[in-house]
Amino acid sequence: MLASSLLRLARNKARRLQRSAPFQTGRSFAKDESGAIAIIFALTLIPILLLIGVAIDYSRIALDRSEVQTALDAATLAAVKKVGILNDSEIRSMIGAYVAANTPNSIKTNIDVVEIKRNPNALRVQASGETKTTFMLLADVEKADFKADSSAVASDKSIEVSLVLDNSGSMGGSRLWALKNAAKELVTILEENQQNSEDLSIGIVPFNHLVRLDSNDTSRSWLDKDASASIHRNNLPPKSKRFDLFSILKDPYTYKAEEWEGCVEARKHPQDIKDTAASSGNPETFFQPFFYPDTREPNNRYDNSYNDYLPKNDYPSGMTWTEKKKYGWYYKQKFSKGRGPNYSCYVQRILPLTTNMNTVRSHINSLSANGNTNIHLGTIWGLRLLSQQAPYTQGKSYDDDENVKFMIVMSDGANTYGGYQAYGWAADGRISGSGSTTSEMNKRTLEACTAAKDKEVIVYTIAYGNIGSSTTKMLRDCATLPENAFTPQSTSDMINVFKEIAAALNVIRLTD
Repeated sequence: MLASSLLRLARNKARRLQRSAPFQTGRSFAKDESGAIAIIFALTLIPILLLIGVAIDYSRIALDRSEVQTALDAATLAAVKKVGILNDSEIRSMIGAYVAANTPNSIKTNIDVVEIKRNPNALRVQASGETKTTFMLLADVEKADFKADSSAVASDKSIEVSLVLDNSGSMGGSRLWALKNAAKELVTILEENQQNSEDLSIGIVPFNHLVRLDSNDTSRSWLDKDASASIHRNNLPPKSKRFDLFSILKDPYTYKAEEWEGCVEARKHPQDIKDTAASSGNPETFFQPFFYPDTREPNNRYDNSYNDYLPKNDYPSGMTWTEKKKYGWYYKQKFSKGRGPNYSCYVQRILPLTTNMNTVRSHINSLSANGNTNIHLGTIWGLRLLSQQAPYTQGKSYDDDENVKFMIVMSDGANTYGGYQAYGWAADGRISGSGSTTSEMNKRTLEACTAAKDKEVIVYTIAYGNIGSSTTKMLRDCATLPENAFTPQSTSDMINVFKEIAAALNVIRLTD
């Protein structure tokens, strides 16, 4: 309206100029006419500039709406993970705070949580906003309103969870109590949010300086029964086989053959950081039964009484040369109770993936604390638990788009090494590197984490208590995302962290 009025004024002035000097020369007339045209042109620019200004304002409105929509989508996705553990008021506050923190102060927004469902978890959220105008003020339009809408719902995908839990000696007392309660809380939250019980599988890898398989079955094809790997006879008689040595040793009370308790050593590097199937084509891929050598046996690197379990340090009479090569001093010997080849194999067994949550809870209750810490060993077995190939085959295919795999690695201490453990004696060189034993174990932990992430396993880590900056950083780097790494400092923090992770594991998606 303003522009059209100005245009009429310009035309009227041009007409008056023509009437006031009808007999002017052509040159004078041209001057008057060109002056009128200049005025008309200048005034015509006003609506053009106004249209450009309106376009700029609309562009800002669209940008503001886009920013609010993005923030609203992110808030809805974050909040739907909490539906199982927060009440309605807390959900609304969380969404409002999230949107406010992630949109410019110039945008005024109002949030309305339209719908909250808890089985399955679902949210629908609407937002209205306004953008203050600049050029449109010329037309008395001070602000422009817009709306955004976002919905999220728990996915119908199945999930597999590998709980890799530190059971070393430092986890005793209140820490183990907190871990058990926190892990069971996670199980309950996941169980309640799954519509189909078959869509939730959980397995557990308790670890200290060793891991212990779910069974003592020595017939499994992936165990190194025939001494194929180069490390099989380290610190043992030159022609020995570990299971033969177990069978030849006698329990001092029952006189029965000693049974392998199921602990395993780390494979030779780099197979110790891989989920490679055991194959005769590569003997280093076979898994080694843990066999703690007698510390006074002549092939041993250590001459001490730390685990001196053979009653005499001499070959039994009547042994042939072949028997000496195969069995050494272990031949038909009775050994000291409480020591022996299974010495320090006390960690709870691995629980393969199962859909029976009562079995999972029972296994959590059975955890106990003892020994040193080998986070690397726990982590790589956590990955093997999710695999489809032996040793554990319960996992679904990595290519299954309807299934998501998670691994939660929890520890309260640094990697430590002492005595005969998963890499044999430290002096054997199986855990040597450019730095200390701990730094090499940290490096291999990260390599195992990378192997898991390369398989698109979503990794969460928990560094409990004051465990040192290097271990905290290692676990943070191990996690798939920085926000997947937690550092609880108290038992109550531990329980809250497991709740938060449980809420996040309920795989969610935005809906139309």
